[in-house]
Amino acid sequence: MERRHFLKTGLLAAAGGTTVATVSATVQERGGCGLAIGTYGLQSMPLDEAIRLIAATGYNALEITALPGTTGAPSVLKSGDDRRRIRDLIGESGLRLCGIMVGIEPQRDEAKHQEQLEELYALLQFGHDISPDKAPVIQTVLGGKDWEGSRELFRDRIANWVQLNGDLRGLLSLKPHRSHAMSVPAEAAWLIEQLGSPDRLGMTYDYSHYAFHEPPLSIAETVSASLPITNYVAVKDAVMTDGAVRFALAGESGSWDHADIISALHDGGYRGDLCCEVSSQIWKSDPGYDPIKATKTCYENMVAAFDRAGVARR
Repeated sequence: MERRHFLKTGLLAAAGGTTVATVSATVQERGGCGLAIGTYGLQSMPLDEAIRLIAATGYNALEITALPGTTGAPSVLKSGDDRRRIRDLIGESGLRLCGIMVGIEPQRDEAKHQEQLEELYALLQFGHDISPDKAPVIQTVLGGKDWEGSRELFRDRIANWVQLNGDLRGLLSLKPHRSHAMSVPAEAAWLIEQLGSPDRLGMTYDYSHYAFHEPPLSIAETVSASLPITNYVAVKDAVMTDGAVRFALAGESGSWDHADIISALHDGGYRGDLCCEVSSQIWKSDPGYDPIKATKTCYENMVAAFDRAGVARR
């Protein structure tokens, strides 16, 4: 079906359609959790090379950054041949595609909203082309500055995302961000509940956005609040420097023990992947940044955290 026609007719039909059966990444599988890393901090190398590096380092899975202008953007990997090459390389490397990082922020302007629906359609199709057997989680932050002034806009716009996502059998994950309107798990929970708690919509848990919060938010309380809606987990560190929070590589700062996060998530039933994220605060601003070293540092620190938590990797 042609894309524009699908967006017009599919959304209307979905409003009265049945709920699609879940393909949850959260609690359905036995065993341990996986360790992944995104290609966000590997933009200095071709995507093929980044995949080989991730596999050779020892990760179980990867997240492709598909922001405009990045090596994994659908507009860069346009052809069927390109997508088959990446799909085959991931499979041959023994990895799985666990996630796709995007940046779709709800817009008030109707024309921009329609453009975002087309962008989401392309991303969902991209995910299917790269991983046809199991939908990767498409995770995004929502932007904005004021929760009270943004939450109804978020609800109303994301309602259309949910309909499109259900039709295309995708998985969406909304990520609270310490500098954005939706910044804590309670706000994500409100939003998801307002949308009817659809099976294919969840939250990305990332403690680096809750650390140094006022009032304080502990690992135990944020995991407890997040588990019912968590379908994806990102990991990195945060440090307080001159009164401002800066992000760091996973396990690098010692600000908290990632083993505590792994244990709490696993004890609560989470069986998905934990994906290391190298913040742009690191790879865009540090002239000495070494992507290969960063990939290995995150891996070594998180493997040690898995060991301390007593949780197997799969």
